[in-house]
Amino acid sequence: MLLKKIAIIGAGNVGKVLGYALQKKGYTITGVVCQTKISGKEAADLLYCNFYHLPEIAAREADIVFLTTPDRVIENVCLQIAAGGGFREGQIVLHTSGAHSSKILSPAREEGAYTLSFHPLQTFPALEEGLRSLPGTFFAVEGDEEGYPQSLELVKALGGKLFFVPTEMKELYHAAACIACNYLVSLMDMALQCFALMDLPSGEAFEALLPLIQSTLANIGEIGPEKALTGPIARGDFSTINAHLAKMKALFPEIVSIYSQMGLYTAKLAVRKGTLKEAEKEKFKTLLQGGYHSE
Repeated sequence: MLLKKIAIIGAGNVGKVLGYALQKKGYTITGVVCQTKISGKEAADLLYCNFYHLPEIAAREADIVFLTTPDRVIENVCLQIAAGGGFREGQIVLHTSGAHSSKILSPAREEGAYTLSFHPLQTFPALEEGLRSLPGTFFAVEGDEEGYPQSLELVKALGGKLFFVPTEMKELYHAAACIACNYLVSLMDMALQCFALMDLPSGEAFEALLPLIQSTLANIGEIGPEKALTGPIARGDFSTINAHLAKMKALFPEIVSIYSQMGLYTAKLAVRKGTLKEAEKEKFKTLLQGGYHSE
């Protein structure tokens, strides 16, 4: 039997996006819980449901309980709901944290609920942007297999795609997501800062780099990282990398170590691609670990 009644515990951006999208697909939002009265009433008005101060009361009415609170309080909120009799046998209880596994929901499992981590591999900066980006989003699901059929129904309703993550690999999964998202932002900031040293405004710099970024992503999608790799390290161009290091040390020293570490990994990738020999990789290793060499 398809479960349709949902409680949103922690109706921030993620909770509101998921609740709104699921409501449009026929699910009933029975209640929301927020830290502040203002935020709670705003979410309740959006989702046409009740606002509760106590999460255990909201959870009692629901077949599915979404814990969309900040990561740091998920476990404590789960304990509070369990202590207040908010969980029951056969209920689905899930959190949307990328970093934590379903193990932190053990108080709900002890009450007979099926527990899952249900992480959308997407960012939700605000309601409208989140709703636009939701279709096609992948959801990483982990936890009690008895809850898998319901998680599949939720993902289908959200217009997403589902894949399962082994519980013991949840941290590695989240690290991969951070590399692809957060660290990409940091790398882009470094590139824009380099352009800023040439007095090129960030808007113009990003516009100049965007076609390169887009074509690189498209190439990775079509042929994979190895074949998509280009550039001086893939070509074995030691003098160019040496020049990069020298100029960065003079003008932007804080990124030299990051550039060098990325270069070391890129050299390994170039060996896998077959455009760089093992001996050349070792030469790059010497160059990059030394910072830079004067010619």
